[in-house]
Amino acid sequence: MSQQTFDAACKEQGYAQGVTTVGDDAYSIRCVNEDGSLQTFRPREEIHNFVSQACQDTYTDVRVTDRLATMGRTYSAWECADYGSYAGSPDLKKWCESKGLKLISSSSAKYPAYQWFCANSSRTRVEGIPVDDVCASQFDESALDRVFNVYGKTDEDAWDCFYTR
Repeated sequence: MSQQTFDAACKEQGYAQGVTTVGDDAYSIRCVNEDGSLQTFRPREEIHNFVSQACQDTYTDVRVTDRLATMGRTYSAWECADYGSYAGSPDLKKWCESKGLKLISSSSAKYPAYQWFCANSSRTRVEGIPVDDVCASQFDESALDRVFNVYGKTDEDAWDCFYTR
C-alpha cells in the first residue's frame, strides 16, 4: 500500500491532516487530527483494523483484509489480500518436525511473532519458517499467511492462515 492510500483512508475516517509515521516500522503509521494530535492504537494490534478498513475502502468490490508483509517498512509493509475465509492457525511445530527439526524460539527477536525457527538438537542447523509455505501445505495452495499480532507470544496468538478466493 502507499502513503497516498493511507492518507485517503485517514481523511475518509475524519482525520483532517491525513497520515504520518512516528517510527520506521509497519506499526508506526498514524492519522493526524485537525489539532495535530495523533491517532492511537490500543492495543497496538488495532492498527490491523485500520489497515483492513483502508483495504475495504480501496477495493470496494471484493472482500479484502490487511496482510503485513514485513515490519521493516512503513506504508509499503502492508498489502491488501483477497480474503476468502479463515483457514486456521499454522502448525509451526509440525512444519519443523516434517523437516526432521524441532521448533525453537529466539528471545532476541524484536517482534515475538518472528521468534520461531526450526533447528536440530545441537542448533548447528537453524532454518527460518516460511509461514506462507506452512499455510499452503497445511491447508491448500490457496491459503496465505497473515501475521495479526507481531507482539503475540505464541504462534497461535500471532499468525493465522486464510483462503483466497
